[in-house]
Amino acid sequence: MGDESEKGLLFCPWKLIRLYPHSHVGKQNQEYVAGFFKAMLFEGRAWDFYCLLDPGENGRHPLLLVPSAQFEEFLDEINLHLTVQFSIPRGQACEEFYVTFGDGNTPRPRFLGHADSDEALEALKSRTHRLPIDDLTSLSTTTLQSYKEKMDRVYNSCKSKKNKKDPEVARRKRIERQKSYGRMIKRTQRYLGLRNPTSSNFDSDSSMESWHVNMLVPFGTKESTRFICVDVEAWETGAHDVTEVGLAVLDTQHIVDVPPGIDGQNWFPLIRTYHFRIREHINKVNRRYVHGCPHLFNFGNSEFVHSEDISSRIGTIIGDNESDDQRPIIMVGHDIRQDLNYLQKVGFNIWSVPHFLDEIDTKSMFQRLQKSSNGRGLATVCDELGMPGQNFHNAGNDATYTLRAMITMAVKQTVKSPERQENSAGESE
Repeated sequence: MGDESEKGLLFCPWKLIRLYPHSHVGKQNQEYVAGFFKAMLFEGRAWDFYCLLDPGENGRHPLLLVPSAQFEEFLDEINLHLTVQFSIPRGQACEEFYVTFGDGNTPRPRFLGHADSDEALEALKSRTHRLPIDDLTSLSTTTLQSYKEKMDRVYNSCKSKKNKKDPEVARRKRIERQKSYGRMIKRTQRYLGLRNPTSSNFDSDSSMESWHVNMLVPFGTKESTRFICVDVEAWETGAHDVTEVGLAVLDTQHIVDVPPGIDGQNWFPLIRTYHFRIREHINKVNRRYVHGCPHLFNFGNSEFVHSEDISSRIGTIIGDNESDDQRPIIMVGHDIRQDLNYLQKVGFNIWSVPHFLDEIDTKSMFQRLQKSSNGRGLATVCDELGMPGQNFHNAGNDATYTLRAMITMAVKQTVKSPERQENSAGESE
């Protein structure tokens, strides 16, 4: 995963393949062909998926590509079954199905993995943020502009003509998305006691002028909260099979008497981590798309539980309707919604917990700090923050590193002088 493709290899955008029956088949047969087309996409075949990140600041999803030769083979099989003669169109439209990359040392697509089902493809797509960022700094201004324009053409070729988006609307959405990420960081700081809960910016906080990381947090809270970070690992060939659950807990009661220290590292030992392995899936270790290491938990002993018991074990830690501890909880994750959805698959619905207060996504926090439209993988985030870890893709380790990353970003932004001078208008929350 992550290796650059060969120079000169012809690619076809995956979305363009999905749109083929709707764009190049007559209306009379379109519905039937589209259904057959969809059913045959993964019938006895595996596609080689490659990926390119958007070089601009448009916030577009990574571009999924497959070798054009594979689409040609697929059309041949469709023609054989339906006794028709579908083909890649001629003329200018033909160029959309045969795209090469790498001219002038511009980025080439990186290999993402093989997929022989929709589930396998979704697993690949969820890992695109782990690819290395393309280095565009060595490109000349002309070459970079030409590359961006080429990528714009490829992205535009994948758009349905019925759903053209207003670029100004898209721009405003990107701005609002970044502002929402900024508000998330500020909420995190308030929960940790690093920001005045009644002030929208640091300028009005005289108590912050002399504060430094070796002092206690300047702002208390009316009631303590618990940050609970979750990471779930699922079997790569069957996303419904959850193999590991990791939870990391930081109780704000425990940090009020401990200065955060540089990058919040004094709070790291206060994190309690849990690592659960599901007995029914004990032999399912991911190797195709990521290097799983369920046996390498860095922060204690793993607990082996049956799938029917994992929900109740999670409930005893997070707290549920019957829990004695009804203090507010803030759920944390790296791409948090995916992990919360996985919790539902094992029978724990966080949205039914009455004291569930908020959710914090470290991927979004880091995007705000980097002012980037592309999310990055946890290992990359930790490395960029100066806190590299080891044995990633172990649910317990990832939960711990994610919570550490949240703490570090919140503390870094608190002591960062430009942040104290920055006008927070439009981001206050």
